[in-house]
Amino acid sequence: MVLSFDENFNVTWADPADAESIWAIDRVHFAHPVTPLGEDIYRVLIERSWEKRVVFVNGYAYMKDFAPPPTPPEVRERGPAKVWREEYLPVVREICARLRGRDYESMTTAELAALLPQVFEEVAAAFRYPTVVASALMEPGLMLAAFCDREIGSEGAVLAATLLQGFANASAAAGLGLGELAALAAATPELAQALREGRYHDLASLPGGAEFLQRFEGFLQEYGWRAEEWCLIHLPTWAERPETALMLVRRYLEDPSRSPLMSARRAAAQREEAAATIEARLSPEQRQRFREMLARASEHVPISEERALWQLLGIGSGRVPLLALGRKLASAGVFPEPDDVFFLRLEELQTLARRPRSCREMVAERRALHEHRRGLRPPDSIARPLVVEERPLPSQIAHRYFFGTLAPPSEERVVRGSPASQGVASGRARVIQSLSEAGRLKPGEVLVCRSTAPPWTPLFAIAAAVVTDVGGILSHSAICAREYAIPCVVGTRVGTAMIPDGALVTVDGTAGTVTIAAQAGVEGEATAQS
Repeated sequence: MVLSFDENFNVTWADPADAESIWAIDRVHFAHPVTPLGEDIYRVLIERSWEKRVVFVNGYAYMKDFAPPPTPPEVRERGPAKVWREEYLPVVREICARLRGRDYESMTTAELAALLPQVFEEVAAAFRYPTVVASALMEPGLMLAAFCDREIGSEGAVLAATLLQGFANASAAAGLGLGELAALAAATPELAQALREGRYHDLASLPGGAEFLQRFEGFLQEYGWRAEEWCLIHLPTWAERPETALMLVRRYLEDPSRSPLMSARRAAAQREEAAATIEARLSPEQRQRFREMLARASEHVPISEERALWQLLGIGSGRVPLLALGRKLASAGVFPEPDDVFFLRLEELQTLARRPRSCREMVAERRALHEHRRGLRPPDSIARPLVVEERPLPSQIAHRYFFGTLAPPSEERVVRGSPASQGVASGRARVIQSLSEAGRLKPGEVLVCRSTAPPWTPLFAIAAAVVTDVGGILSHSAICAREYAIPCVVGTRVGTAMIPDGALVTVDGTAGTVTIAAQAGVEGEATAQS
């Protein structure tokens, strides 16, 4: 069966008879397209983790009945948390250290290119281990959300998700680490002033600068190698571009009231309020069942964020050998910059390593095509419409709670999505396409983006509210918004397209709406209500 696709994601069959038998393929909910080398890497990663074939259409990944893979019975029997922490996590740590620690500079260009298939397998393994245990570890949280959805009504699932917030987890710890760095800098006026002015290269010579930089380096060693998102191996990490993390410290200095510590306290208060609300609406029998389910689900967010941390660390660590090859090929005149390596295929790189020749024009064309594809709006499924109720149960759960594919249609000035974190906030919308643009977000503005991953978490302390194109109530964006106790609407499908950058908006995280002010260009201050 041979299929081809145009840039509007319409499918064409070589044999029209195939149209009667083709199965629908679901988009793997990466919010952005991947580069040519990214396709080669993620094909291995997805097929190893999900044991399914993946198809890339205009750079976006699709596979049949996309859902988290089931946890193997033997892992469930031994206890998934025990297996993860005692067996799998040490292996993942070792893989990440090996990916970053090899002496790639001593290898020849051909040797390094020949090593890439092994590198792909190592990145896939680092991703696969936390994926294998994810379903079993997060199942109690999903069951709690489904129970409250059924027994309480439309807001039950969000209330249940709120109960899982306010506990220590890997993503929140990264935000708290930046907050502690901001507090350290604030104690030394010269250091704080340099950070506020963006004079990052002056820090070592200032009072308190040596201690700050030592602490900052420790922070980068722990969190700095995370990929920006699950599909974006071509973008630099904080370890490579530390000014991105320093910019977030700068934002915390500008408005100490938005520190992660204050947000954590608000999240804990909301958790207690949600528990009281749920229990008041349940019968005594239901209340007992609810308490039992809540006890089993208490580790949902810590486990989810730890899984995400190590998946992204594996992907980010995989950049090290790829950039080492990129530097060698750039020195040989194949292309101008080391990160141009991400716009060539594995086979092309292996050929160029043996016989270097200039690929400048081809790389430039592929960069332009990739930038064009970033503006496309990929459908949730290809060949047949996505009907969640017709999918296997694991796929239904994934689409309902993780991917947010059930949002009602939006109107001209009202964008609709799934209510993910309660409350109402108004402010100026800041449409952010990648973390390289994070400096544009100012305290009290509304973060509007396609999706977020753990490295985005510190932005939630700055934002008044969050709006995303993709995601459900248990997506990373929703989890972090509740951690920081700010309103959030997810799964709008069209938020980044319909909401003008700089527009005044009101985000209702309880109703799941974003209202765009009639006069979007008028300057004004952000306000928030509980």
